[in-house]
Amino acid sequence: MNLRLRLVATLGITLVLLWSITAIWSMRDLSAQLEESLDQRLAQSARMVAGLLDRVPATSWNGTEDETPTIPSLDGIACRVSSLRGQVVAGTHPEMNDVLAVEAEGYRYREHNGQRWRVYTLVDNDKRITVADRLKEREALLLQVRRAALYPFLLALVGSLVALWWGVTRGLAPLAKLQQRLILREHNDLSALPLHGLPGEIRPLIDSFNTLLARTRRMLELEQRFTDDAAHELRTPLTAVRTHLQIARRVDGHQQYEAMQQAEAGVDRLTKTLGQLLLLARMESEDITRARRPDPTPLGGALVAAMTETGSRDHCHYPQGVNQVHVALSEPLLVTVLRNLLENAMRHGALGAPIEISVQESKGMTVIDITSQGETIAAEHLSRLTERFHRGDHPKGSGLGLSIVEAIVTRAGGRVTFASGNGVGLRVTLQLPSG
Repeated sequence: MNLRLRLVATLGITLVLLWSITAIWSMRDLSAQLEESLDQRLAQSARMVAGLLDRVPATSWNGTEDETPTIPSLDGIACRVSSLRGQVVAGTHPEMNDVLAVEAEGYRYREHNGQRWRVYTLVDNDKRITVADRLKEREALLLQVRRAALYPFLLALVGSLVALWWGVTRGLAPLAKLQQRLILREHNDLSALPLHGLPGEIRPLIDSFNTLLARTRRMLELEQRFTDDAAHELRTPLTAVRTHLQIARRVDGHQQYEAMQQAEAGVDRLTKTLGQLLLLARMESEDITRARRPDPTPLGGALVAAMTETGSRDHCHYPQGVNQVHVALSEPLLVTVLRNLLENAMRHGALGAPIEISVQESKGMTVIDITSQGETIAAEHLSRLTERFHRGDHPKGSGLGLSIVEAIVTRAGGRVTFASGNGVGLRVTLQLPSG
């Protein structure tokens, strides 16, 4: 069942129930009031007869005649006047003495020839007046009144249901337009949906949907970027590997061995470049920002692991207090950052020159300086160090190491800066949250 039918059914059933309860309640109250009014009219009739009889001579009540005056009768209404001794003075229906022969004052029901009557007896001084209404006429009158009252209820109910259907249809019109807009959309259109004209209850849903579209669009852009980068960066090493393998098939001996070594080196470079690309793609997909805050990582252990992987232990100089410093970054990512920086210093710094590492803590941040000797880097090249595939004057490497460093540090809430000059080839300053 769609939303429109569900709303109309729920509200319609509720409306019908409410109107039905109101109608039943009103009909019962109307019947009670009408019954009370007819009883009051019956009593007033008896009092009116009593008032008229006050002008009848007293001798009429004390006579001994057996003849009883008969008043012309009306269908459905009966009346009898008698003395307290039981003498009938006047009456409308002599054949209904069994109904009208009531001594006690008040209301009661009686039956005559299969028909029920409502009887009221009034005792006034020395007179007893009994009047009666046939219930058949009362029920006919009550039925007419009920019909007259029921038609407005039915009209109001039908009108309410029509208004309900119209209101729900009109209220859901923005959703219908939104549905039509989505149907007519191109399959590759990931632009945000407009919020203008939408009900306030739907806007949070559309906001969430637009956020999902934006994330999907970004993921597709990252995927396309990764594909383009991979196609751009892997083409050269693949070509080199294929060339060396072709040479190895044509030569023998030492030349074949050298060609195979070159091919193997190309495969190693290709594997490393692909690993760097995948790591950078993971950083750009913001996995690290959605993860919970990692456990603090000892900086000393991560630094030792990075030096071991790059073979730079003999060139690095660092303070012993580094073992007491902890960084709020997972160990694999911290090792990756330090490894890329040490590898960059080994590859692009002066041959055999020491790599100075200093650490200090300030205002909840751990500041790590890694300084290598070498040629001064021009300012225009210094600002481009974190660009993807930027190698400067150095053809070796993938050109992704510093880009990965910046991606990891930035998403961890830190900062990375570069400086060069005054006898320093490159100084990389890392600011990471302390653990």
